[in-house]
Amino acid sequence: MKILVLNGNTSAQVTERMISSLRPRCPESVQLVGATAPFGMPYVSTRAAVAVAGHAVQEAVRAAVEGEATAGRGPFDACLYACFGEPGIEALRETHAFPVAGMAEASILTALQLGARFSIVTLGAAWPAMLRDLMRRAGFEARCAGFGVVPGDALAVATRREHGLRVVREAVDEVIARQGPDVVIVGGAALAGYGTALAAQAPVPVLDSLVVSFEQALALARLGPLRSGPIRPDRVPQD
Repeated sequence: MKILVLNGNTSAQVTERMISSLRPRCPESVQLVGATAPFGMPYVSTRAAVAVAGHAVQEAVRAAVEGEATAGRGPFDACLYACFGEPGIEALRETHAFPVAGMAEASILTALQLGARFSIVTLGAAWPAMLRDLMRRAGFEARCAGFGVVPGDALAVATRREHGLRVVREAVDEVIARQGPDVVIVGGAALAGYGTALAAQAPVPVLDSLVVSFEQALALARLGPLRSGPIRPDRVPQD
């Protein structure tokens, strides 16, 4: 099987970090192929950047699909869209036949299986408002206990592991104390790996959004083809 790991940010370093984080739990029979947004922002953290990323990921996936076909390799079995909030995910599903598992979507669905209410810890001061919009559109407002923001520069948090672990743990501890969630989601490409590292230290389940979305992408790939082509435009949910 072959899974496309799609990064909606322009930082190839973040893409490689996510793939490196996934390799230890990736079955030997599964190949991971990275794709990075060809334009946009190094880290998506504003509404304007989200709008651009929705376009950029279409180009990234198109190039990856064409590259595999040109090289004579088979199609992707699934796509892990590793950008929390998944800008443009509906368009990806409309365009391609393989299933697309989104980071936030997979994490929230898993959290709902583990507890009544969840909190999300992410990076970037603008994300809580954008995630509230996502909760409203998806109908999850009543189940979301709140949000926590990890301070600092996204790429610095992603690459300086000791510092990253400290600031993420502080944010997780704060939302548990203030919001009382049953589950905490550590969400975002830059925070990949930190949720797993902190899980054993918290009194409630802590989900790493990269790991959770990878496991869902893997499950979808194992199910095999579920449709013969892309989702029809009239079947794509509207806001």
